[in-house]
Amino acid sequence: MKSVPVRKSLPLLLMALCMFGALPSQAQNVRTAAGIDPPDFQRTAQTGFQFLHLPTTARNAAMAGTHVASGDASAAFNNPANLTAIDNIDLSISHISYIADIQYNTAVAAKNFGVWGVLGVRVASLDAGDMVRTENVLDEVANTTSRSADLGTFTAGNLLVGVTYARAITDRLSVGGNVSYIQEKLAETEVNNLSIDFGVYFETGFRSLRLALVAKNIGPDAEYVGFTEVFGIPQSVRMPIDFRFGVAYDFLGSEATPGQSRLSGYLEGVHPNDGPERVHAALEYEVLGMFAARGGYRMNYDEQGITAGAGVNFSNIGFNGRFDYAYVDYGRLSQTHILTLGIGI
Repeated sequence: MKSVPVRKSLPLLLMALCMFGALPSQAQNVRTAAGIDPPDFQRTAQTGFQFLHLPTTARNAAMAGTHVASGDASAAFNNPANLTAIDNIDLSISHISYIADIQYNTAVAAKNFGVWGVLGVRVASLDAGDMVRTENVLDEVANTTSRSADLGTFTAGNLLVGVTYARAITDRLSVGGNVSYIQEKLAETEVNNLSIDFGVYFETGFRSLRLALVAKNIGPDAEYVGFTEVFGIPQSVRMPIDFRFGVAYDFLGSEATPGQSRLSGYLEGVHPNDGPERVHAALEYEVLGMFAARGGYRMNYDEQGITAGAGVNFSNIGFNGRFDYAYVDYGRLSQTHILTLGIGI
């Protein structure tokens, strides 16, 4: 039987390790003295600032949320180390129509200062819209509660403002980080915090194989302010931290050579602190650097799965532009559509 050369099998081996390493581990079946199996531990719903888990750009969302791809300023929201791929100045603006009529907008601008690295600023804003305010009214005679009449409206939302810095350490290795101020508001209450992200991007030198490591949303616990007797006791809010390891490989063409047709595969394992381990897998096919078709799948989610999208690149005098669209299926929670406009100077 003919053996497969190690160099040819390396990309497939790394992708397999990424996938199996991120699969949820099974809890040990330890039986108590009473003969009762303990329940599996679940980390779900133990953090706040959940908007930080949402997709931020169309290309990223269409490729199942993988954080390996590089090329423009939108990398600041995914892997800040990839910002070193921009040539001079790059801008990116996205609009996300999320479930339940929630509107989410992101914007980022970055400039490459050469040997001094790349500096960027980013903003994200989520608006949950107006909701009707009610309260439970106690009937002391019947000892029951009922919903009150409408008491006006309230709203909820989130804000992120941050700075990004990235630098190429060698011609193959780049590092980057974000420092962000984040805010979450619900009616008259709010919680504020600071968070940091770290990213590493490495071109292995083996054909087109690329690796990425990302640690996101690292920050201290925080507490809501503005509580009254209506809302109860202030609660501590944890950050939704996650760690990611991803690989990318060009099966046709090369991401390092723009203007040619390219087929690339992406695979990423995710370890969050508020849910089970997950796997993201995606493909991107680009035709002559002008049109791109993308698709992916998000594994081990309750309501997420298929993602898809497309992009168009265009040029004019003095700048290069791109327009991307993504579709994300949330199952019973309906679908999400994302639009991104980018300009590079």
